[in-house]
Amino acid sequence: MDHPAISKLLESHGISREQIDLVIKEKQRTGAPFGYLLVRFGLMNSQSWFDFVLKNFHIAPVRLEEMQIENAVLRTLPEFTCRKYQVIPIYKSRDKIVCGMVDPIDNDVIEQIKKISGLEVETRLVKEEDLRKGFDRYFSQVGMEVISPVTSTDEKFYEPVKLRELDKEATAESSVISMIEQAVELKATDIHLEIEEDGARLRYRINGILYEFPAPPLELYPAIVSHIKVLSNLDISEKRVPQDGYFKARISGRSVDLRVSTFPTIFGEMVALRVLDKANIITGLEQLGFLPEILHRWRMLLDEPYGMLLVTGPTGSGKTTTLYSSLNEIDNLHKKVITVEDPVEYHLKNINQIQINPKAGLTFSVALRSILRQDPNVVMIGEIRDLDSASIAFRAAQTGQLVLATLHTNTAPGAVIRLLDMGVESYLLASSLIGVLSQRLVRTICPNCKEVYKPLEEEVRELSPQLIGKDIRFYRGKGCHLCKGTGYGGRTGLHELMIMNEELRRMTMRDPSTSSLTDVARKFGMKSLREDGIQKVLYGTTTISEVLYATKKDTDER
Repeated sequence: MDHPAISKLLESHGISREQIDLVIKEKQRTGAPFGYLLVRFGLMNSQSWFDFVLKNFHIAPVRLEEMQIENAVLRTLPEFTCRKYQVIPIYKSRDKIVCGMVDPIDNDVIEQIKKISGLEVETRLVKEEDLRKGFDRYFSQVGMEVISPVTSTDEKFYEPVKLRELDKEATAESSVISMIEQAVELKATDIHLEIEEDGARLRYRINGILYEFPAPPLELYPAIVSHIKVLSNLDISEKRVPQDGYFKARISGRSVDLRVSTFPTIFGEMVALRVLDKANIITGLEQLGFLPEILHRWRMLLDEPYGMLLVTGPTGSGKTTTLYSSLNEIDNLHKKVITVEDPVEYHLKNINQIQINPKAGLTFSVALRSILRQDPNVVMIGEIRDLDSASIAFRAAQTGQLVLATLHTNTAPGAVIRLLDMGVESYLLASSLIGVLSQRLVRTICPNCKEVYKPLEEEVRELSPQLIGKDIRFYRGKGCHLCKGTGYGGRTGLHELMIMNEELRRMTMRDPSTSSLTDVARKFGMKSLREDGIQKVLYGTTTISEVLYATKKDTDER
C-alpha cells in the first residue's frame, strides 16, 4: 500500500515506520481509511490529522453542521459503507458524488466508493468527530409521525394522525412509537409483540435472527394492541380471529410502511409488524452480494426483450429485494413496466403497480389477462401460485413480454420440476423460461471486530474437503458495541443462476429430474449456492457456519 501521506508523516510527525506498518496491517485487515486508523491508534489526534491534510494536500474542508444533506444524496451510499469508510455523500450530480471524508486522500477507499456508487468521486475534508455527529444526525431516526389508513364511503386513503404530547395517559401510544423508532434504528425487518402466561415479550428480527428486547408492562399490553389496531384500521372489538392491516410512519421525513398481523392465542392477541423501509430495499444490484460473473449474466438476462425470469428461495431469502432492485435497473422511461403484487410492499417510481384484491374478484389470473392488453414491456408477478396464473405468465413471456416472478423452490433446477408438477406444459416452459436465480441470505461479518481465526478441521471439511490443508485465512466477528456483540453486521446474498440453453430445453421436454438438470447446468457454468458461499467465506465476507446453515438443505437434496 502506498498512501500519499506516509512519506510526509515519517519526515515531519515523529511517527515510526513500525507504527505506520501497524496501521497498514490493520487497514489491509479491515479496509478502514488510513487517516482514520491513525487517529484511532492514537498516533495523531483528529485535529492534527485535519490540519495535516489541509496544509499538505489542500483538500477543501466542509462543516457538516452548516449543511442540510438531501435524503436522495444520502441514499447514494449505504450507511454500512459510510461508517466503514468514514465518508458521507454531500452532493450528487448525474455522474458524480461529492463526499466528505476523514481521509480524502486514501485512493483505495475512493476506488471502493466509486465501485459501490457507480459514480465519479470528488472529495472534501471533514473532522472525524464532525462526521460522527453527522452519522448521528442523518442515520439515527428520531421523531415519528404516524399516517393511518382511514376509510371513506368511496375509497381508502391516507391522512396524518397528529400525535399528542406524551403524558401519563398516552403510555400505550408512546410504547408503540418507541417500538417502531427502535426497530428502524436497529434496521429490524419485523417486530414481534407476544403475550405469555408470565408477561409480554418483545422481539425484533435483525439480519434474519430474532433478538429479545425489554417488553412493555403487561398491564399496558391490551391498550398497545388496541392502539396498533386503530392505526391499522382494524376492528378493536374482534379478538377471536386473525386480522391484517397496515399503516405508515414518517420518521425524520422518511416514510416507512408497517404491515400488521394480529393472531389470537390462549393468553391474548400476538401482533407481528413487518417494517418495510424503501431506503433499505431499493438498492443497486452491486450491493446484493452478487459475484461479478453472476451479476453480469443476470444483467444480460434483464436486457432480454422477452422471456421468463424466476427468482426462487424460501420465505425471507430476499427475493422481493432482488426483484425490486432489478426493476430499478430497467429503463422504465422507455419501457412500460407493470407489477401484480399481493400486497404491494413498496411504491416504485415510473412503474404501474396493481394490488390483488380477491374479494373484489381481482386475482392474479384476472389481473394478468387484463394487463397484457395494456401492451407492457415488462411484467412482474409477486408469486406464481397456481397453474392458471403460471400458464398466462408463460404465454406472455413467449409472446413478447419480459416477465419476472418468484417461486418457492430450494434450487434453480428445482424450479423447472416444480412448474412441471404444477401442470405447466413442458413445451411452454422450454420455450419461455430464460433463467432461474435461486438465493439465500447470510449474515456478514462485522467490519469493526473482524478477526482471523483457525476453525475446526471438521467445519472446513463440511464446507469443502478441497480446502483441508490449504493455507487459507478464515474470518469471524469477535463481537463489539457496533454489532451488539453478535459478530455480524448486515446480510448479503448467496446466488445460484441457471441460464437456459438448448440442452436444458431439450431435457425439459423429456421428463427431467432435478439432479439431471443440475448436472447439465453445472456443465455450462452454474455454481451452486454452497460454491457461491465458499467464495464469500474465502473473501472474508461471511463465516463458515452461516454458509453451512444456509445451504444445508440444498446440499442434502442433491
